[in-house]
Amino acid sequence: MSTFSPRRLAMPLLAMLALAYLVTMVVSGAQPVQRQLVKFEAKGVLPIEPEGVQKVTLGKGGRQVALVRRGEGGWTLEGGGPVEGAAVTHIDTAVKMLHRSGPVREMAAEELSGIDTRPFGLEDPVVVATIAGAGGRALTVRFGALNPEGFLQYMRIDGDPKVYLMSRFIGAEWLAALEGMKPQ
Repeated sequence: MSTFSPRRLAMPLLAMLALAYLVTMVVSGAQPVQRQLVKFEAKGVLPIEPEGVQKVTLGKGGRQVALVRRGEGGWTLEGGGPVEGAAVTHIDTAVKMLHRSGPVREMAAEELSGIDTRPFGLEDPVVVATIAGAGGRALTVRFGALNPEGFLQYMRIDGDPKVYLMSRFIGAEWLAALEGMKPQ
């Protein structure tokens, strides 16, 4: 005679429960929710979506270059003429970074009163970028000197009294884009 053993019945019962759970998931179409994942939110200073940027003007010293978007991901000089591949990559990257990467620190006008801001290098910026979207809505940013540690760069937005500390890689992309273009 055979005896009834709960241990012998446990494994097939667990397998049937697991199979029933999988069948329920397939039928209902529900997928497990990854609660540890955070939805991306752009926190940069550029309110225009990168794909909505229609014109970029870059300047340094007396040199100024204007570019307009042609089609998807392409740029041409405003007066006509091609833009080198590396410069296009730098422009696209710089626009995305300015839209997505927020400032590390914002210094309000009150915080700057009585402080000599000349070491920030914003009076004679390393590079100036004006980014315009459809309808002429534009933002002009001026990248100054690196902070004393060399990891961040001072930046000011025209019309905004604040001074921002941004990752130095953002200003470096704008500068690389400008330096990657042949003088006209």
